[in-house]
Amino acid sequence: MNLRELFPTVIGFEENKNHHKEKHLIKHCKKIKSNIGMGGLNWSSGVYNTSGTYPIHMDKEFDNLNSWIFAQVYNYIAAIGFLNCNISVSSSWFNFYKQYDYQEMHNHLPDHDDISAVYFLKSNQKKSSRIFFKVDSDPTLNDPISKSYNSLNSSVVWYEAVPGRLLIFRSNLSHCVERSEENDTRISLAFNYNNQ
Repeated sequence: MNLRELFPTVIGFEENKNHHKEKHLIKHCKKIKSNIGMGGLNWSSGVYNTSGTYPIHMDKEFDNLNSWIFAQVYNYIAAIGFLNCNISVSSSWFNFYKQYDYQEMHNHLPDHDDISAVYFLKSNQKKSSRIFFKVDSDPTLNDPISKSYNSLNSSVVWYEAVPGRLLIFRSNLSHCVERSEENDTRISLAFNYNNQ
């Protein structure tokens, strides 16, 4: 049978081959955490973050990594065919997860952003909590029962928190982080972009 995929949900991902050169940022984030109050006070999860308190895209220590991330976001926007690729960072922060921390399901629409990105600065690929993405479906309809799930019938997908991995997605895509069960820290960087 001929199939046509309409209205796709596109998640971009890229591995930073030079991630080892960014490990100094782990210590830098810990220093910021000890000096800057927690942001994202409207989040119910209580995970430490610098949303609204410390924009990492304005910190020169992050310049090299920010440039690499911006280039990947630009590639994503070009690949999905945005007509106007005049993007700029509207907000950025880092999240500092410890054991039992999580992030509730949310999207970034209230801020009128177009593209969002998450970069895993510090994580344990085998043990760190995963990030889940969910396509919001019509609540009046039942999801079909499937023998096996694939990209044509599933509304949920997850990614492991691989150190140096960048995920890029439209800001209206709902996502969450499962509860951390590891006795270690997981640090992710988050960015929102406006396409002007």
